[in-house]
Amino acid sequence: MDPSSGLDCRVAFAQRPASQTWEIVSIPTNPPGALWAWFKPPHAPSAIMLQVPPAAATQPPAFTVRQILPALGVDSAAVQSCSLFGLWFSGEGGTSPQFDQPVNGPPPGADPNVVIYVEAPAVAPSSATSDSDGPSNDRKRAIFRSFERDWKSTRNAQRQLDGLQKQLLDMQTRLTTMNRDLTPDEALYAERSDHDDWRDARRWLRDSSNRLSKCVKELIAGETTYAGKNQWFEQIYRDDISTQTPFPGMEEARGEFEFHRRTIQNLCDRMQSAYHHAQQEGIQRAQVVLSRIAVKVASNRAKGR
Repeated sequence: MDPSSGLDCRVAFAQRPASQTWEIVSIPTNPPGALWAWFKPPHAPSAIMLQVPPAAATQPPAFTVRQILPALGVDSAAVQSCSLFGLWFSGEGGTSPQFDQPVNGPPPGADPNVVIYVEAPAVAPSSATSDSDGPSNDRKRAIFRSFERDWKSTRNAQRQLDGLQKQLLDMQTRLTTMNRDLTPDEALYAERSDHDDWRDARRWLRDSSNRLSKCVKELIAGETTYAGKNQWFEQIYRDDISTQTPFPGMEEARGEFEFHRRTIQNLCDRMQSAYHHAQQEGIQRAQVVLSRIAVKVASNRAKGR
């Protein structure tokens, strides 16, 4: 591919066969590094999926998305959008500042993939099939059913996210309120083991709050970075899917609908997990320690009467 021309690299990417296994792509870092690349994975046939090789996971190379694009044969102007370890950003014609942000490997527990979505060529490549060679009617109906399932699932997951955001913010308030110093009476009558347990409980409260904060930030960042992608999905659904109208690139778009649905659902799952972790490991741990101290405070007060 020739990254010097946005149109040429789009056409070259459209003509490129899909990867059958991971390919090694060298990147011009200092020292030189390498990533694994999978061109046109089945779930996202208009994309390139990248991962840090396991051997480099402990010291992954620092790179920017713009640095790796030439090695992939793609110009930044041809990038429609990108998922950077689960966080989306729009390509904005190659002008997005996210292209130049230094990255290493994925944060713990995050999506391990960098997924780069390449725009379809403005002019179909000469080797493209004609309309008569396109998907059969049965295949088209199956694709539209898949679109409908992913669209409805995504909308349901997005509604879940709205409720989960409120739950997580409420839980953060509870964690902050509970993470306090012992009152004078509690500190006086608590035993040394109680003080140790309360320090541990406060550490769990802080850890739980940090996990919730991370999820909320990821949600807010996603609402910003997914904005352009959501508009694109809504337009395709309104103009083509709801009317069952076949359109060029519908199989590639179906893969992107599925990937987006999985991304949103994974965020829902992480938020629910963080909420339950905060309830069980944060709130409940703290309540057990405070209740035990409260019994000792009441008992000593009764003796003093």
